Amino acid sequence: MNYRSFDFDVNTDPDGFVVDLDSLYEHLSTLTDCRHSRGKRYALVTVLVFVVLAKLAGEDRLAGIAEWIALRKN
Repeated sequence: MNYRSFDFDVNTDPDGFVVDLDSLYEHLSTLTDCRHSRGKRYALVTVLVFVVLAKLAGEDRLAGIAEWIALRKN
């Protein structure tokens, strides 16, 4: 599998940065979901958006990402 990095500007504003969830969702929704339909609980785009948000929040382990998502489920 080949990974490709994207060129983008990083906002260095001390107040933080803004993530445009609409454009993130739109971009990720163009991906093809190759998972088998059996056992699918969530749309691929939903899973990916939550994983990206967890990563932006500093989670870097699968268990941490899963916990971060579970805490936002309510």
